[in-house]
Amino acid sequence: MKHLLYFLFMGLTLSPHAQNETDLFRFSKTTYSGSARFEAMGGSFGALGADLSSSQVNPAGYGRYSSSQIGITTYGGIRSNSTTFNEQITAEKKGIGGISNFAIVLTEDASRASNGILYKQIGFGMNRIENFKETVHYEGQQYASLLDEFTGQAYGYEPILLNSYFPFSTYLGYESYAINYDPSTNSYYSLLNEGDVIHNRTIQSKGGQTELFVSYSANYMNKLYIGGNIGFRYHKYEELIDHKETLTDTTGTDLRGFNYRYDLRTSGWGTNLKIGIIYLATEADRFGFAIHSPTFTELTDNFSADMSSEFKDSSFSVPVELLPSGNYKYRIRNPWRFIGSFAHVFSTRGCVNLDVEFLDYRWAHFRTTKDDTYAPYDYKIENEYAKSVFKPAVNVRLGGEYRIYSTIFIRGGIAYYGNAFISDTEAENSPLLIGSTGFGIKSKTFTLDVAYKINLSNQNYFAFSNSVAEVQRTASTLFVSFALNF
Repeated sequence: MKHLLYFLFMGLTLSPHAQNETDLFRFSKTTYSGSARFEAMGGSFGALGADLSSSQVNPAGYGRYSSSQIGITTYGGIRSNSTTFNEQITAEKKGIGGISNFAIVLTEDASRASNGILYKQIGFGMNRIENFKETVHYEGQQYASLLDEFTGQAYGYEPILLNSYFPFSTYLGYESYAINYDPSTNSYYSLLNEGDVIHNRTIQSKGGQTELFVSYSANYMNKLYIGGNIGFRYHKYEELIDHKETLTDTTGTDLRGFNYRYDLRTSGWGTNLKIGIIYLATEADRFGFAIHSPTFTELTDNFSADMSSEFKDSSFSVPVELLPSGNYKYRIRNPWRFIGSFAHVFSTRGCVNLDVEFLDYRWAHFRTTKDDTYAPYDYKIENEYAKSVFKPAVNVRLGGEYRIYSTIFIRGGIAYYGNAFISDTEAENSPLLIGSTGFGIKSKTFTLDVAYKINLSNQNYFAFSNSVAEVQRTASTLFVSFALNF
């Protein structure tokens, strides 16, 4: 069963809606990002806490604070990929950077109440949990063409109906004269000959997911820590696909090639709730547990497309007034998350923490919009298909730090994020692996932390049926944090 990732995504079917399991996966996958200490330890903080990023994993982590703190983290790096298309390899690099975490924790000494509550904390801040900025490019030669998809899908539809049923595909091919219509068979044929075509495709994406949060926590007898977190998540995703094909042999045709462009812009807000506890079985051994509710999100897609064709003695473009565009508002619910954690503290020398996170991507689904401006749509087909290709996943994060001097720490971490798709979809064919390291300087009044992180993953990218490229991704990022205690 092939996962036609972008064939469906570009709206090449009869459905007027372009949303599919790719969107569900994009907005359900969360790898977390935060302070340099958090990053250096692989994001593993579920039973440790006392870090400005820890609330996003386990809100009880803020309960470990006995004083107030404010801090900020900046990051910068390179996201690179190597794409193999029919044995031809193409490489791309893209710089990334920004603020990954900003937070403030206000701590109140509540011990005078004599009810066992020693400290209460209120936290505010933001975490940049995903970054979509990337450029993927590939080129190579093959027989299958995007025009094959355009001609095959419109069989039985007269040209006057193309703008209504296939506005982003066959209609553009027909209006740019790369596709002709045969009234005797009520079908379409391209002006390609029997030779190969050279594919040249660039996918430019940007945006990300940023979560603003408000957190409340408490410390009970330095033994039990509880916390809750309300998150307001902003989603933004932009993608521009530029697909070019050039004929290798022009025998019997005046067509020399064509250029197809598709532009998608998605944005919206969502809310979620996180609750958690940390329990100190002993001063050295600590356990944590957290539950993350789904993020209930409303998104708006804006999409448009364009196409032009090159011939021997002329060229044709679709007139601007005939170019298709559309927009649609819809809702997404991503999966619940359950996180169990264990930490061991080596007195004043250091610590180690293990997080095991479970989520089932089959719980992610679409819902129709509540906005009366848009026609309702039940997404039954899309949700059933997504459920058939998704599976449960286990994410594991392991990290630790060691004090090498009274105020200097070294750190390291690894993380494994499980595959969301069942194996025969060929869509996401490897887990995400993360390795990190770093160091920190900590005094009574401030902390300065630095971390380096590298992400590795592979993915099969389907431009359309019978056209697949393998993308190997690497992201190298440097994080720097500064925090003040008060």
